[in-house]
Amino acid sequence: MVHAGTRPRGELNPVVFRPPRAMGVIIGGAFSAWAAVVAFLAASIAWGAEPEFKTFLAWSIAAAALVLAAVFAAWAGAVGTLAYIVRPDVLEIRWGWRRVLVPIGSIQRLVPGRTLDPPEVGGINWWGCHVGAGDVKRVGYTLFYSTHASPEELLYVVTDGEAYGLTVEDQARFAEAIQARAALAPVETRGEQRSVGVGPAALPLWQDRVALWAIGAGAALCALVCGYVFTAYPGLPEVVQLSFPSLGGIVRIGDRSELLEIAYLAAGIFAANAVVGAGLHAVERAAGLWLFASGALLQGVLLAAALIAFAAA
Repeated sequence: MVHAGTRPRGELNPVVFRPPRAMGVIIGGAFSAWAAVVAFLAASIAWGAEPEFKTFLAWSIAAAALVLAAVFAAWAGAVGTLAYIVRPDVLEIRWGWRRVLVPIGSIQRLVPGRTLDPPEVGGINWWGCHVGAGDVKRVGYTLFYSTHASPEELLYVVTDGEAYGLTVEDQARFAEAIQARAALAPVETRGEQRSVGVGPAALPLWQDRVALWAIGAGAALCALVCGYVFTAYPGLPEVVQLSFPSLGGIVRIGDRSELLEIAYLAAGIFAANAVVGAGLHAVERAAGLWLFASGALLQGVLLAAALIAFAAA
């Protein structure tokens, strides 16, 4: 157990505890920079290249690497903002755009990590960043928001629900801050532990599985459209019969590059649909779901149009 000191620390203002964060930020930033370089190189290869499957593959790698770079950048930024704020009524854990609020009245005990076996954390894990969950012997199910390099740097906050694994350098001062506020916290106002999002994390989209599945279906169909167009394009003659779009049943002769507009249209529709749909979903869920579903359906229509147009060419 961690015991508080005997000297009072003054008024019960919010007290901020920040773990060591430099290593986690550097490594996360390095992963993000590596992914950004891969995205740049892949885009450089694809830019101006002849439409073919290799070009489509290069664009796909660039898009995936760019998303990966953004994710690692967000995680590295979250490590940089990691802090534990002891307020008069709650312990607030700040992790990027996420706020975990633990009522002071629900905290039962503090257990130093040096008294327990090294934990196994499942989730976001690299040197200087351990955010996830794991079962800890004598503590139970534990949520980690930590940057620890060794078990000695860990402090477990055990509540009447989950436990929390934190990296606290001055564990005695942290215990004193918790105990001082627990002595003043009314039992009847204990409240519930909760996690809330701020900024982009507050969008209800992230909690809506139906919407995420619809976006995923649209993305998969968009990739299928673009992949088919780029793969079939090299086998076309320079001048083709264009039956898409239809001109009153008249077949038009044109350059084969006009068929590439199907792929460009599919990519543009998906991007616009995802951005507008996310904003609309935050205001009206049904309208957002309709937009995501209709976008996926439109990708299917474009895939059918591509199959017919290339077959007729």
